[in-house]
Amino acid sequence: MSTDAAKNFRLDVEPDGLAVLTFDCPGEKANKYSTPVMAELEGVLDGLAKRGDVKALLLVSGKPDIFIAGADVNEIAKASDPAAIANGVRRGQAIFGKLANLPFPTVAAIEGACVGGGCETVLAMDWRLASDSKRTQIGLPEIKLGILPAWGGTTRLPRVVGLAAALDVILAGKVVDSKLARKMCLFDELVPAPILLEAARKFARGKFGTAKRANAAPDGGPLRVAPAKAMDRILEGVARPVVFRKARASVMKETHGNYPAPLEALKAIEKGFGRPLAAALELEVEGVGRLVGTPAMKSLVNLFFRMEAVRKETGVAPGVAPLAVKRVGVLGAGAMGGGIAQLAADKGWPVRMKDIRHEALAAGYAQAAKIWQERLKKRRMTRTEFAAKMSLLSGGLGWDGFSGCDVTIEAVLEKLAVKQAVLKEWEAVAPPESIFASNTSTLPITEIAKAASRPERVVGMHFFNPVHKMPLVEVIFGEKTAPEVTATIFELAKKMGKTPVVVKDAPGFLVNRILSPYLGEAVRLLLEGVSMEAIDRGMRAFGMPVGPIELLDDVGIDVAAKGAETLSAAWPERMPIDPAFGKLVTGSRLGRKTKKGFYRYEGDRRVGPDPQAYADLGVASPGSLAVSPEALEARLIYPMVNEAAYCLAEGIVPGPDKLDLAMIFGIGFPPFRGGLCAHADTRGAAAVADALSRLAAEKGPRFKPAPLLADLAKQGRTFFGRE
Repeated sequence: MSTDAAKNFRLDVEPDGLAVLTFDCPGEKANKYSTPVMAELEGVLDGLAKRGDVKALLLVSGKPDIFIAGADVNEIAKASDPAAIANGVRRGQAIFGKLANLPFPTVAAIEGACVGGGCETVLAMDWRLASDSKRTQIGLPEIKLGILPAWGGTTRLPRVVGLAAALDVILAGKVVDSKLARKMCLFDELVPAPILLEAARKFARGKFGTAKRANAAPDGGPLRVAPAKAMDRILEGVARPVVFRKARASVMKETHGNYPAPLEALKAIEKGFGRPLAAALELEVEGVGRLVGTPAMKSLVNLFFRMEAVRKETGVAPGVAPLAVKRVGVLGAGAMGGGIAQLAADKGWPVRMKDIRHEALAAGYAQAAKIWQERLKKRRMTRTEFAAKMSLLSGGLGWDGFSGCDVTIEAVLEKLAVKQAVLKEWEAVAPPESIFASNTSTLPITEIAKAASRPERVVGMHFFNPVHKMPLVEVIFGEKTAPEVTATIFELAKKMGKTPVVVKDAPGFLVNRILSPYLGEAVRLLLEGVSMEAIDRGMRAFGMPVGPIELLDDVGIDVAAKGAETLSAAWPERMPIDPAFGKLVTGSRLGRKTKKGFYRYEGDRRVGPDPQAYADLGVASPGSLAVSPEALEARLIYPMVNEAAYCLAEGIVPGPDKLDLAMIFGIGFPPFRGGLCAHADTRGAAAVADALSRLAAEKGPRFKPAPLLADLAKQGRTFFGRE
């Protein structure tokens, strides 16, 4: 056996001609492509091309959880010169071209995440074997960074798996699990993780002397691996223009044109599909050149770095370690409690639920089962896995089983007296070291903890609805919450797959506090004569995932009303209660859950505005008042900016980066705008403050600029530039 040593790659050529190339960046948790790493790979490939003793190449990773993480995002963030960008992309394409053109078969043995440039690497190879581990995922998430897969991803993936499947992955920036990748024929075989390397060696040796597959297509591109069904031949033939027209319409519906990357990727695929490989790859170069350095790309890359920072944080000062969590309790099996129980069980924790009614417990079980059944239907889960997940859930009306729970998450009625009563009952059965985490959305944790004999074990863990979809968790520390308790909940949220943000205790905490003026002003605009469709349409065009009136229906008008009461009690001048909420609640017009709110519903489908809602609110001429996008932004977005300034001044979060992260993941504030504070900085503090001052003169003191915002405006500074 001969061995060539290098810094990031190790090449072992065995006596029978099998070359094993191990990618293992020293001192890093993940393999990623920087300029020096790519140069090293090119040298290895050049050396392999000249050897006469190699019969097949096997690519493996030295990392246990990540095969290849893709390009170094730090280099992407620094890119600015168009010519240098184009040359860098072409060089990456050329290096992967050398991999594809090696004179012998190539096989990848994939264990762990294989994304971005990692996916493009294996697309340039002949065969792809992967472990069936849950850690193994593959995809092209570049769209989420505001760029497109330009090292061959938009060119090779459609040729390997077919046009329809490739569009689905690339335009959404999807990363799929190993089972779905196998179904797509992106993976040739799935192998149990413990025997992957052995199986891959055997597979590679079986390819000795066989023809390559990577360059077998007539145009010099990869051979189609996925079998072309009759419908595929139609879609990729005479119906191809229709496919791209519908794909473009779908992208525009989802993004309103605010994200240029999916449109550029679509253009590259449309023009490149079926063309010679070199011509298609050049389209990728052109697309990247138009994307790098755009505001959307910069915002999305900054968001990536913020998320990476959270993964490394503990939520508290250095040296404070989280406690082990082996079993989770959930109090309340309603929409939130049932969702939390499902999420915890889904991540592998045994969960004990408690409610005061059998019907509620049954609904909690049903909610969890429904989510897993959807996966079962899509073949993302086996029946055995479904049964195993369900077996992790148990429940009852009493306190049996809670003595063994390390963390108990409370999701009962949003009333202080109820939560305090439940806390007292829990303390009577819970061990001293266990943690009580309240899912309250507005009630101060310190107030809840006043009922506890161990207030240091009480903390806030605020999920957002629906629990299994919304990525944010607010971790709220009260006046007496112990640091290790905060650290434990922070780590628990991360292990649940969420993005946690530590928030200082105050009414409404962070997200709901900032959201309240947005929702309140939307209702006031409605009362003034602006149609609910115009309000919602305008905010979706701004980039919000749903409009504020739609959001009120989704959250529940009664829930929003209770939150408004709490916030109005704390800040009556800035957040006065509008009687409109009361009118709707009294009439049981609570939103989607009662099939009537501002909108009408048929099943789960929103079918249009409910004229009776206007009548119940006393709006005589709905839609009589038109409002410009600029006026709508000032009326709805600027009050959120103002409240964000109050939150920063009070130290609710350490800085604007955490605030923006919370707003993006908590309410879906448009990522392409960088977050609420980042967006305000682009508008300018002076412009925002002036608009609020005009509104204050016209509409009342709730619009008065916060002192911090006024100071930034006066000094010509920004949220991110303030000391």
